[in-house]
Amino acid sequence: MNSPAIIVLLVAVVVSRIISERGYRKLDSEDKVRLMDGFSQKRMYSMLPLLALIVLYWFLSTQTEYGGQLLTIVYFGLLVLYVIVSAVINQRILTRLQMPKDYCRLFSVTQVISFCGIAWFFYAILNGM
Repeated sequence: MNSPAIIVLLVAVVVSRIISERGYRKLDSEDKVRLMDGFSQKRMYSMLPLLALIVLYWFLSTQTEYGGQLLTIVYFGLLVLYVIVSAVINQRILTRLQMPKDYCRLFSVTQVISFCGIAWFFYAILNGM
């Protein structure tokens, strides 16, 4: 496995979490409750498409004749699509909840950092870096 790609991904995730936690701490109690309630349903179901992708990839790569580079490219493409759709849904939830602008800005920054880490990871893996 590509160690620099994993390190970049992990750093992006950690930095994103640190920024997110700092923003969360600045919210008042009412905003924190609204935020947790607003995302509760998404948290329950957000892993289902990801698990389905993983199972489908495993099945196609081990139980069928499909496999190789094309399957990997399609899989990673679907993962990127999942991340993008998830980010759009997150932004819509924040807008609907009318969270403070500073928090929304920090939340957007964390999503960009995470997406950049994921993008670099996929780029490095697909190019054999």
